[in-house]
Amino acid sequence: MAKVSVVVPDVWGEDKSQEAVIVNWYYPEGAEVREGDLLAEGMLEKVTFEIRAPASGRLARILAPVDATVKAGHVVAEIETG
Repeated sequence: MAKVSVVVPDVWGEDKSQEAVIVNWYYPEGAEVREGDLLAEGMLEKVTFEIRAPASGRLARILAPVDATVKAGHVVAEIETG
C-alpha cells in the first residue's frame, strides 16, 4: 500500500512564519476517506481553514492532534491507498 501525506494548505499568504492550530478532526484513525473529504479544520488568527483528503483510502495516522500547532506544508496525517 502506498502512503499519501495530508498537508496543511498554504493559507498564510506572504508571512509563512505564522502558526495555526488544529481545532477539529472529522474522522478517526482507521476510517475510510474519499478524495476531497473534509478531514480536519485549522484556525489561523480567528479564521478557520479546511484540510481535505488528497486521495481516497484509509486514514492511517493522525500526526497533528487537536490543539497541535502547524505551519503551511506541515504533514498532519497519512492516508494508505490501494
